[in-house]
Amino acid sequence: MHFVFINPNRALAKSSIWSVVNSITPPIGLALMSSLLQRAGHQTEIIDAMALNLDVSGVLAALNVHEDTIVGITATTPDIDMAIDITRAVRSRYPGLQILMGGVHPTIFHDELIQRGVCDLVIRGEAEGSILALANQEPLENIPNLTWRTSDLEVVQNPQSSDFVDLNDLPIPDYAKLPMSRYHSALGSAKRTPSIGMITSRGCPGKCTFCFSSMFGSRVRVTSAKLVFEHIMHLKIVYGIKEVSFYDDTFTANRRRVEQLCNLLISENADISWSCFARVDTVNPDILKLMRAAGCHQIMYGFETIDDDVLRAVNKKVTSDRYRDVIEWTRDAKIDIRGAFMLGIPGERSDGMRKTIDFAKSIDIQCAIINITTPFPGTALFQWAKDNGYIKHTHWSLYDMAHAVLELPTISAKEVEAAYKKAYREFYLRPMYVLNRLRSISTKEEFLIHLQVLKGIVSMLIK
Repeated sequence: MHFVFINPNRALAKSSIWSVVNSITPPIGLALMSSLLQRAGHQTEIIDAMALNLDVSGVLAALNVHEDTIVGITATTPDIDMAIDITRAVRSRYPGLQILMGGVHPTIFHDELIQRGVCDLVIRGEAEGSILALANQEPLENIPNLTWRTSDLEVVQNPQSSDFVDLNDLPIPDYAKLPMSRYHSALGSAKRTPSIGMITSRGCPGKCTFCFSSMFGSRVRVTSAKLVFEHIMHLKIVYGIKEVSFYDDTFTANRRRVEQLCNLLISENADISWSCFARVDTVNPDILKLMRAAGCHQIMYGFETIDDDVLRAVNKKVTSDRYRDVIEWTRDAKIDIRGAFMLGIPGERSDGMRKTIDFAKSIDIQCAIINITTPFPGTALFQWAKDNGYIKHTHWSLYDMAHAVLELPTISAKEVEAAYKKAYREFYLRPMYVLNRLRSISTKEEFLIHLQVLKGIVSMLIK
């Protein structure tokens, strides 16, 4: 069979921090499925509309259709509208073509998407096993995780598989089908170019109410240190990659694997710099020092808020007491900190947001990413907000963490959006912050990155 996978483009609001710092990351899931299908003797193509900045007409122009083609489109909540526009255009031009959807948003709204005729098939959750069964033309009723429509227009939801793929059995993603020169890490998170994002695990040890933690099951699964190292070296040798950003939900969830990978990077003189995401309860001084020796120069910690009552309310399972220790340990290891914060968390008031902003400014970190709390479908937060009538609307493109879509009893959406801009203005445009960052810069490349960040912040604030 012939599969064309599409990663839809996304329009980023100019008032959003992501219009300033957004990474362009390979659609790893699509590239993995491409490798698996090719290994099984099938043909594949990938249209990364986000990396190529293609609109719907651009996608159609790039679409290569065969007699046995299935078009597969992935989508998260903010880009579902663009994904649906693509399906409509494909359906209009090729009425008999089968359209498959997957990803987080279709996983939640599979029944609705099939009923509305947006697509013919949805693979819910992890897709590797189901896509191979579909390619091998197994009867649709036998394919796990599949929602589909019969010839009588009846929507059928097949059982969800309790089995998950062993990540160590997966091949290297099919980078040859991707526009590799277009990918880069988030602005300010890479010291060297070219850089690229990688995901080496599935799942998160945390079960915060604002995350859809069940997409890949309840257990954290990791790719072995050896295979991660081989993957990195493939990117370095074939594509000249000098820096990797690990976008795993919690890269340090399996500390033993981190130790093994660091030791490989050191012993093999890999000469790769890197950054990652971590929870504050998954690091200690020893692992941080080893990570630094292995090339790690920045860690993103999800601090969210300084209010312990609010942390408990979102099931963060940490307290703010831990923050100071981890900040000190990370600083001692000479690793930069990129702090993630949330404004407008349920139960929060104006003074709570003020304390979070003041905390971000006080801890002398290199970068702060401040997001507006967003109830993404599939999360416990979404269900709670829906049940209580706190969701303002479901214009999905505005679920971008820069627009307040919750109207809470303790704080208004208008107050949250005002605090969002105030937080960026106060953090990044402080004279002392600018001076300290300039003092810490050692290369022309770092200076240009810092200048670009500041210009972007100013531009964002006046939109």
